[in-house]
Amino acid sequence: MSKFLFVLTRGPEDPTRAVRCFQFAKIAKDKGHEVTVFLVDDAVYLTNLALAERVKAPTGDELITYWKFLVDRGAAILVCKPCAETRLVGEDDLPPGAKIGTGMTLIDLADQSKVFTF
Repeated sequence: MSKFLFVLTRGPEDPTRAVRCFQFAKIAKDKGHEVTVFLVDDAVYLTNLALAERVKAPTGDELITYWKFLVDRGAAILVCKPCAETRLVGEDDLPPGAKIGTGMTLIDLADQSKVFTF
């Protein structure tokens, strides 16, 4: 089993990239790999699940379906601390399964994982 790190920088303004990130994370989890999704920059807005429910790719794939799958199967969803603070998202605002992470955490994960960026 390998470790995969998916770093998402795009939020609801770029539904194709946002959905693809979560889709490929789901595929990795389906194959039995350890998966972490790290949300930075505007991807932090996706922690608002009411907003995330409206994010769909042109193919019809829905981000929320992949989000729920990953959380249900124990994948880590980390949220950049300064990115969240800048966007007025606090730890209490995060949905179940998501938690705050730091740049040091991201670098440590990248050192141990195969990294995909979106």
